[in-house]
This record gives sequence, C-alpha cells and structure tokens, in this order.
Amino acid sequence: MSLQREFKAVFFDLDGTLIDIHGPLYTAVRSALGDLGHAPPLTREHYHQALERDDPYLGLPEAKRDEYTKLAFAYFLAEIDRTERLELLPHVQETLAELKRRGYATAIITSRPGDSQRLVQKLAMVGLASYFDQVITQSGATMRILDKTQSLKQAAMRAAILPQACMYVGDEPRDVMAAMNAGYGASVAVATGPASHRMLSSHPQYRADFVMRSMGELIGLLERLKGRDETSEDG
Repeated sequence: MSLQREFKAVFFDLDGTLIDIHGPLYTAVRSALGDLGHAPPLTREHYHQALERDDPYLGLPEAKRDEYTKLAFAYFLAEIDRTERLELLPHVQETLAELKRRGYATAIITSRPGDSQRLVQKLAMVGLASYFDQVITQSGATMRILDKTQSLKQAAMRAAILPQACMYVGDEPRDVMAAMNAGYGASVAVATGPASHRMLSSHPQYRADFVMRSMGELIGLLERLKGRDETSEDG
C-alpha cells in the first residue's frame, strides 16, 4: 500500500471504536464465567489486568473457550441492547464533525444485530446520528455476524466508492480481517476496545495498517496519507 494516498470514505465499527464498551463487556464476561463455574467471581480489577496481559480468555482452559465465547457474546448483546444511552469515547464527536466538514463519506458498520433505525435513534440521543450517511447492523444473532466483510462491501457499493478508496476503523483483529477481505485501501485499529495496542500492532494474521491509541489521531493520519497539511483555523 502506497503511504501517500487519498481516501474518499472513512467507515467505522461502533462498540469499542466510537462507544465505550468496557462496562457492558465486563458484565457479560463476569456472567459467562459464572455460568461456567469460574470462581471466585471476576472483579473489574482482574478483568482489566487480563486485557493488559492480552488474555481474552482470562485463563480458561482451551476446552471451555468456545462455550465461553458464545456465552459472553450472548450476554454482551443483551447488555448493549438494554443500554439506552451510548457512552462516547474521547475525541469521537470532534473527529466525526471534522470528517464531515472535509467531505468524507461515512458509515457505521457494526456487529450489533437488529433494526438499524433503533440504533440511529440511540446515536441521535448523543448527537452522532447526523455524522453518518449509513448505519449498517447485522441480521441474526449467531456468531456469524462477527464477520462484517459483506457489510463493508455493501457500504462501499451504496456510497458508490471503490473499496480501495475506503478506510475501515475498528478496535479488534476481526475488524482488520473484514477490511482486508472487502478489499479496502486501509484498515485502522484503535486501542480503545478489548484489544491492546500491542496485540493490534503485532497480530500474527490480521495486523492493521495503522494503530492508534485514540480517535484523536485519525485526522492527522489522513493528512499524512494525503501528503499535505490541511489543518485550518476554523476547524
């Protein structure tokens, strides 16, 4: 990939990328471990320590990991569905406003199942809905919805933009996988979800083209890729 290039669309994952999910994720993980007979009950401190160690299975033996993943996923979906008010991550609102000001096509492509209109209403409550041309959710609630490749292809097609001119920003290796499989020009990972900066930078299979610590770095990254500084006084 040439380092100096211009993108026309910047599409986003939602949970862990634009929205803080550590509260619902902790609750889901704790419930799943409880169902599997894990003792003592998980504390927030141990949850964060496991994330720092890049241990998403929190020490579970391999035989239980598949069942744990399905349980945690189901609990997480129930938890985020219950949460009416989304909690924005730092620098999200101003970054999205700047992208729209500069004329980028934008979209949310999320693994959340269900009616996209309901999600648009939640986004409107926190002032984000107007920043997106498209909001794409998944149909069904099985583990298959974790692969967003088809949704990424669909978003590019709807925007009438070649996939190579699209960038996808997510917070997990599976977001990078979807961007690669959809033929996107770049995958960007932000270390604000369950995956650490170290894991995102060194994943053996799905390593992002660029890894950020926060959404506050995105505009600068786009400027570097374009090869010129577009910083303006009115931004």
